[in-house]
Amino acid sequence: MSNLTFTLILSSIALLKGNQAQSPLLAEKDDSRLKIIGGFSACDGDIPYQILVKSRGRSTCGGSFIIVNGTHFVLTAAHCVNYPNNPSRYTVIAGEVDRRTTSGNEQIRNVTKVIRHNRFSRFTYANDIALLAIDEPFTINSYVAPIALPKQGQTTHGDVVASGWGKTAVFRRTLSPVLKQAYLSIIDDNACRIMYVYPTIKFIFSSMLCAGRVVGGSGSCNGDSGGPLRAVDGNYLAAIVSWGTICAFPLQPGVFTEVSHFVDWIEEQASNV
Repeated sequence: MSNLTFTLILSSIALLKGNQAQSPLLAEKDDSRLKIIGGFSACDGDIPYQILVKSRGRSTCGGSFIIVNGTHFVLTAAHCVNYPNNPSRYTVIAGEVDRRTTSGNEQIRNVTKVIRHNRFSRFTYANDIALLAIDEPFTINSYVAPIALPKQGQTTHGDVVASGWGKTAVFRRTLSPVLKQAYLSIIDDNACRIMYVYPTIKFIFSSMLCAGRVVGGSGSCNGDSGGPLRAVDGNYLAAIVSWGTICAFPLQPGVFTEVSHFVDWIEEQASNV
């Protein structure tokens, strides 16, 4: 390993430790609960805004229930909807927790329109966001409820909560049958850029948000894509699960689409549905 690489990694650790020092809540959390990877199981009603996205009946991604100008939508990642011109292949489920059973709280809706950001890049994952219109509104109750959007340009600080049915171990081939959640901390953009210089160069744009833990062990993984990252302070949708390298690996945080960069886009697209 070159001296430059070693210096970059040490710099990343220093920046991350500085961020964690500003978050005593995270430092006081019991690590055994942070076992998503490193998460803990959700119960009915814990995450009422969580959506399960299916493509031709197969669970593929997560999403978030939002309301824009009185209309119900699902917000997800652009890379989750590869066939935007064929919305009928997608269904969304609210109120789902355990995919193996039916609790009676589930609400299934058909997708009628897929609005994928027209500048989404499969190479860099820039603009990884999509808005799904549904055939009828959800019924809001204790198990199904929307999450608020941030203000355009709002910056998220402190702790965040990631959730989804993604893999719970790096090399596990199957998704979790039960909805999981994990507390993560926001990682400074510059620290994140340093970490993704080595071993492979990845691009961290200002419209992306990094979150994870210094030592790894907790984070989003395959199958969590498109799902929510909720800000603990404010309870709004801070970001959308987008991409990463090795799930929950030290110094390789998850990278998310920062929703506050796209609020104007969301409102504009919603007004045209």
